[in-house]
This record gives sequence, C-alpha cells and structure tokens, in this order.
Amino acid sequence: MSLNVIDKYVEKKKKDLFEYAKILEQIIMVDDNKLWKNKEEFKGLAKGVIEKYTSLYYFENNVNRDNPIKYSNDNINNVLKSIIAYFQDNNNLSSLKTYKNETFLLSVIICSACYLDFACNVIDGNYVDTKNKFKYLLLYLKKTNILKVYNNDKININDLFEQIKKNIKEDEKAFEYFKSDSWQNKYYLYTGEPLYYKFDFKYQITGLNEFDEKLVNEVAKDYEIKFLNMSYELLTVDILEELVSNREMINYLVPINKILKKKPGLLKNFDNGYIKGYMKLLVNTNEEAEYNDLLNEAQKMGLRIIYEYDGVDNVNSDIFTYDMEIIVKKEFLKNNEENLYEWQKNNIKFVIKNKED
Repeated sequence: MSLNVIDKYVEKKKKDLFEYAKILEQIIMVDDNKLWKNKEEFKGLAKGVIEKYTSLYYFENNVNRDNPIKYSNDNINNVLKSIIAYFQDNNNLSSLKTYKNETFLLSVIICSACYLDFACNVIDGNYVDTKNKFKYLLLYLKKTNILKVYNNDKININDLFEQIKKNIKEDEKAFEYFKSDSWQNKYYLYTGEPLYYKFDFKYQITGLNEFDEKLVNEVAKDYEIKFLNMSYELLTVDILEELVSNREMINYLVPINKILKKKPGLLKNFDNGYIKGYMKLLVNTNEEAEYNDLLNEAQKMGLRIIYEYDGVDNVNSDIFTYDMEIIVKKEFLKNNEENLYEWQKNNIKFVIKNKED
C-alpha cells in the first residue's frame, strides 16, 4: 500500500531526527561511554530508537515547545519507552541496567532532537526563538553530574541549526504543494456537541464558466474519482497540520457516497492511526444497506462509523441497533423522549445536527 501524506511526513521526520541526533552526540556526552564506542555504533542505536519513537509517539508531545526544559521533561518518558522497546527487540535489556549513564545520555540526545524538530516546525514553529532557547537547554543539561555538555561548541551548534534550516525548507515545499486557490476543501460546522465538521471540495478553473454548464458537468463526471481523492488528500494534510501545530484538533465527517462505493480503495487515504482518531465515515440510515459492503471494509480497517437519521417523528425504539452514534435533529429527541432510556441502555448515542445546515 502506498504511503499517505502523514506516513510520508513521519518517514521524513525519522531522517530529520537522526540528522539532529548525530550532531547532538558531538555536543552532549558522558565520560568513558561504553554503550557505543564510535559513530557507526551510535548510528545503529539512534536509528533504532528513533524508528520506535516516531512510530509510537511522534505527535504525542507538541505542547510546551516554547519551553525546552518543560518539553523535555514531558517527553522523556516516551523516549525512554522507545529505548526500552528497541533494546527489548534486540534481546539486550541488560545493557540498560549496566550502562545507566549512557542510557540517560541517549534519551537526552533523542529528546533534544525531538524538541528542536517540533519547536522549529514549519506550521507554527519559530527557528530564531528556538536557536536562542537551545542555549538555555544546554546550560540546564550541563548542571547534571552525569553529562558533559559543550555549550560553546559553535561549529557543531551552527551545523545543527543549518541542518534544521535545510529541513524546514524541505517541509515548506511539501506543504506548499497542497496549497492552491484553484482547489481546496471548504469546511463547515455540522454538529455542535461534540463538534464535527463536514467539507466540500471546491475547484476553480480559469475560463470554465465560459463553457456550457451541462457540458462541463458531463466532463467533470470523468474526473469525479480524482477530485474525491484530491479532497481526501487535502483533509489528510489539514489533519497533519493540526497534529504538528498547537491548534485544537478537529473532528471530521467523511460522507459515504456513490463515488467511494465505486472506488473503495480511496478509503486507504485514512488507513493511518492518527487520522482515524479525528475522522468518522458518515452514512445515512436510509442508505446503510446500499453501502453495507463498503462499511464492512471500513470497519476492518478500524475506521469509525457515524450514522445520520433525517426524520423527526415519533418512532419505535427498535429502529436503531446496539452501539450506534447517530446525528439527528433536535426535534427528533423531543418527539421521542419515552424512547431515550431504552436507547441509552443499548448504548445508542445521539449528536444534534446544526440548524444552519
């Protein structure tokens, strides 16, 4: 399966963190290091731990980036868990007990690389501010009785931030690729509590309005799968930007439609652990049978389903099955107050649809 946008971003971050760690290893040390004896041995350790970290914890600590000490204290447990997982996979946990100072050093190097990466991120990071605050992080680390910190090593520190600057430019290019005035997703609030957003894909082609509208619509049908895929990629990029930044995470609704039924492979855009946490597939209860195969496929991938019921009249309590989340109009709940207890027993949850829609 081809990697989606978030997977590709995390793959790049593995490379970036490793590049920072290699330079940090020349700035932060311990005496008589026995865990690794040369650069090649360190590369193997750093790559292995970073692989674990990025796969499990990369987006979990994007706060306190304005305070490197707080950030590091918040993140150190995730880094240590990644180190333990790596050594466990290599049947070498005893080394961590034997070389405690070196283990601490490795965790500090990886943790410092993570701080630099997030504090300088391309969405809302600050390169200049981070460069200044990095000096204070080194001074803080120097106060330990374990670490030797070369906080006046201008050559390596300059190399470090030149590498960061280079990686920022690469990230800018990647995000810029998806920015266009000609095509974009338009988001709008669909429910109030919890907050769910729906979106429509909008595109503008210069001079298109000069052609016959019926003809344009006929031609557009030939590209409907491509347009939907573009819309899903844009959604993935928006979720990625929220994960990287300090923005509040948004929950999105992705409507099941006939195009998706025709091309179920488009669901793979969302086959990512981070995306799954912030989106749900939306299907109308009247169309559930039509999309049953597609819904089964989505559930196998771990995608969550939310339903929508259009009616407002009083209904029998058995109209819904167990463990459903359903978007309804406020009037529907008012007209079915006697059924609410039964539905609650069956773990059926209701979300009120916005009137504005």
